[in-house]
Amino acid sequence: MKYKSEDIDLLLQQLHIEEVVGEFVDLKKAGANYKGLCPFHQDNHPSFVVSPNKNICKCFVCGAGGNPIKFYSEYKKISFVEAVEELAKKYNIPITKVGNSKINENKEYYDIMEEAHNYYKNEIFKNTARDALEYLSKRKINPKLIKENEIGYAPNIWTGLYDYLITKGFEKEKIFILGLAKESEKGIYDTFRNRVIFPIYSIAGKVIAFGGRSLEDSKEIPKYINSQETPIFTKGRNLYGFIQKGSNIKKKNYSILMEGYMDVLSAHSYGFDVALAPLGTALTEEQAQLLKKYTNNVILSFDMDEAGQKATERSILILKSEGFNIRVLSYKDAKDPDDYLKKYGKDAFLKVVKESLEAFDYLYLRYSSEYSLEDHMSKQNFINRFKGFFQCLDSDLEKSLYIDKLSKSLNIDLEILKTILITNNNKKRIKNTYEKKEESKDLDEKGLYNLEKLTLALILSHNEYFIDFKNKEIVSSLGKKIFQYIEFLQENAEKSTNIIKDIILTGNLTQDEEKELVNISLLSIDDFSNKLDIEKGFQIIFMSWFILELKEALKERSNLLKHIKLKKIEDKLKQHIEFNDLRALYSEFKNINA
Repeated sequence: MKYKSEDIDLLLQQLHIEEVVGEFVDLKKAGANYKGLCPFHQDNHPSFVVSPNKNICKCFVCGAGGNPIKFYSEYKKISFVEAVEELAKKYNIPITKVGNSKINENKEYYDIMEEAHNYYKNEIFKNTARDALEYLSKRKINPKLIKENEIGYAPNIWTGLYDYLITKGFEKEKIFILGLAKESEKGIYDTFRNRVIFPIYSIAGKVIAFGGRSLEDSKEIPKYINSQETPIFTKGRNLYGFIQKGSNIKKKNYSILMEGYMDVLSAHSYGFDVALAPLGTALTEEQAQLLKKYTNNVILSFDMDEAGQKATERSILILKSEGFNIRVLSYKDAKDPDDYLKKYGKDAFLKVVKESLEAFDYLYLRYSSEYSLEDHMSKQNFINRFKGFFQCLDSDLEKSLYIDKLSKSLNIDLEILKTILITNNNKKRIKNTYEKKEESKDLDEKGLYNLEKLTLALILSHNEYFIDFKNKEIVSSLGKKIFQYIEFLQENAEKSTNIIKDIILTGNLTQDEEKELVNISLLSIDDFSNKLDIEKGFQIIFMSWFILELKEALKERSNLLKHIKLKKIEDKLKQHIEFNDLRALYSEFKNINA
């Protein structure tokens, strides 16, 4: 934990739930308690009860609530630790930080990243960075914007950053873990060379990764590369462009999702500081869930080419699954937001925003351009294209409104469309669920499903092993939910006295998943009942995942040198080696496969 548990208990004793909640909710006395409208859902009748005696609050409709710290954390959409710090400061209650090896280790990673960022920033205005400044000037990024956005430059030398960090006293291994430098048979080399460097920040405002744009005109060299995944950076869980800890997005209550770094930088320079971008990948569920902490409203502004429009369609389905309100921008005579802003300026962009299409209308136009609505078969295919969209909707009201709109547009009976897109679609979802169960059975026979169950049993009984498996490719829905919950506990420095019960009480599990969770918990008691079993089990599970990942990596044969290195790893793995050597071999594998 970051703070002493006694101090957190003392903080809770001195905080008055009615005062903390009363700052945000209009409360009225109701006997020994207080009542008010729930701030976590649209509440017309006071369903939010505050109990001064128990020092807790609870909504009896949506279930939200908890102690003063939990309420403050959820209402302000900040972490548990941030809530502790803000409340302690607000009510002048002293709390003491305590040492934590994981926190200290992460602090060193953050320190290395900050120093690397300083190096890149210092290089950008040197004579050796003329190509970088020329590139940025062509993209209308002037020195003022370079400084404001802390853009840097990685010089075209092999070990510039690595040597700099070593002289600062940082360990070689940790520089490698952060992916800032790598080692091959020819020696050590910087990962980013001759590239414009874009810093990627955490929500807390710390540098956690870099994106690099190559200045070389070669098809053999990737135009953009991002930092590899590290203990402080997961690519699919972060977004580029968060500033002021997302307070600008909270305040304006919307965000604009764009495709690349330059789009976001242009948008910010024109005053659209709510612009964000995925990090070189398609939008993920985790990124959507991160954004949901700040707003329910998103404007999609991807590139106008076919790839960009496909990304828009995929993003609509992901965002709708998370309950977002979505609008889509469309440009004429411009390939992307960056291009449009520089050609036509802020006012024209605002006009495009005002003329943006609601997600359903965008899909209607996109699909209707692909099918002739005069032809019966084509029209049927057009309707079927909406199945994915309707599968993502949880609200019956939304389904009803969109079905009605589609019925009027196509002049097709409402009930027929309901049968195709909602009733039959629901049956198809049930069928898909069954197919997933069959798929799980198949995985069981291959060993992966059993490996997942053993992994879950181990981390449920001993959470400290979660760090070794948190980036594994978990297939089962239950496994993903367990991982999310344990990650939530660790991020918020919380502990659970009965993790099985707490996961069930989240209400996120199906009945089948609850039964499976109980079975896995029994497995954890049987298989990991003493220290020797735990250590042996952990080593077997670690080795099994290693073999699985190696087999998957060996399927890719496009890079012959890489394949040869992986085969050498496979040969070493077949030998009897100590577990510490196995860990070192795994680190070598991750570096080769990065």
